[in-house]
Amino acid sequence: MKKTFDRKIIAGFVLALAIWLTIGSLLYRHTSEQAQEARWLSHTYDALAKIQELLLRLTDAETARRGFVMSGSDRFLTHYSNAVERATTVFNQLRALTGDNPRQQRTCDALQPLIQQRFAVYSESIAVQLKPETEAAAQLRLTEKGQEIMENIRRLITEMVTAERGLLQQRRSGSESHLRRTQQFALAGFFAGSIMLSWVFLLLARENKRRRDAEEALRKSNEALELSVQKRTAELADALEAHRQAEQAIKKLNEELEKRVVERTTQLENANKELEAFSYSVSHDLRAPLRHIDGFAEMLRDDASAVLGERSRRYLETISTSAKRMGALIDDLLVFSRMGRAEMRQTRFGMDRLGKEVLKEMKVELQRRRIEWEIDPLPEAWGDRTMLKQVWLNLLSNAVKYTRPRECAKVQIRCTRTSDRQLQFCVRDNGVGFDMQYSNKLFGVFQRLH
Repeated sequence: MKKTFDRKIIAGFVLALAIWLTIGSLLYRHTSEQAQEARWLSHTYDALAKIQELLLRLTDAETARRGFVMSGSDRFLTHYSNAVERATTVFNQLRALTGDNPRQQRTCDALQPLIQQRFAVYSESIAVQLKPETEAAAQLRLTEKGQEIMENIRRLITEMVTAERGLLQQRRSGSESHLRRTQQFALAGFFAGSIMLSWVFLLLARENKRRRDAEEALRKSNEALELSVQKRTAELADALEAHRQAEQAIKKLNEELEKRVVERTTQLENANKELEAFSYSVSHDLRAPLRHIDGFAEMLRDDASAVLGERSRRYLETISTSAKRMGALIDDLLVFSRMGRAEMRQTRFGMDRLGKEVLKEMKVELQRRRIEWEIDPLPEAWGDRTMLKQVWLNLLSNAVKYTRPRECAKVQIRCTRTSDRQLQFCVRDNGVGFDMQYSNKLFGVFQRLH
């Protein structure tokens, strides 16, 4: 309950702080925007002032020209030169002020050649006046031409003034809108902060009352708890005594179990020793006839090599090779019988070369058979070469054996990598196959090779 109240208090202060920070940031943003609007208003006023000043400077130039034409005084030429220079300066300033407005820039582009034409007419009028014989008709024509240009200039200036006044009205409305929003946010922040502080004050008052009630309830609860503890202590003492007795019983059972495990281990060790002795005896009894077969085949090949044909010598070679392979299998069988106690002879070797050796040993089985082999490149592998060779021999022999009913047997040897980067070899054929429910019986023995 206290944690809940504390969380409420903290949440209230955090929320109030968040509201004030939000209002403050909004006020700052709107104040900045209002300041920006004020700068744009000032910018618009400056542009309007420059437009009026440009029109005034053009009028000054026209007044100075007329004064010179009417009086011939050089003093008006000085006024005219100053007015032209100031008009050019004011126009450049006006172009810079309206650089952010493409429309006004286009108007300036149209206005600039007209001003230049106007000054050119003024200069021509002054030049005519400086001649010894002044032509009144020429002055009248130039005056009319200047008035026509000035009308176009006034029209463009009027357009610029209208556009700037439109911007002025728009920016003034935006500034007033920002001011109203700023005031609204300030009032909203004040009322929101006041509400949050009032809520926190009410929470504190309620918590104070709740704590007083909780203290009284806690005093009564402590008295009841003390009585309960005394009763529970007596119950625990009885339970501890029962637990001690149970521990003694478990200890006795563990000692009996340990004695049985030692006896069973001794029996298993004796059985393994007897099995190893039996394996040695069997392998010795099997090696003797194989040595005789191999030896007599060698003697027959040496003594009768002159009268034996190529096929007979090949048969003897096959007998000798098979006897030697049988001897190697007996040795491997002996090693296999001790596999549960000995580590495998793991080495790195070429699986491709091992596969070729197995196919060479199966040369007799492959005679007079039409078999299409599809063999992937087989990489190097890590394992017991002898055991893996026997695996390959068994798998390929089965593939050749069970595809005999096929006119054209197809045997595939594939190698892929699993998701954990392990090599996976497989043999597929188009033979008769077998029922998958017996797969564990057929291949379970090779699981000991892993």
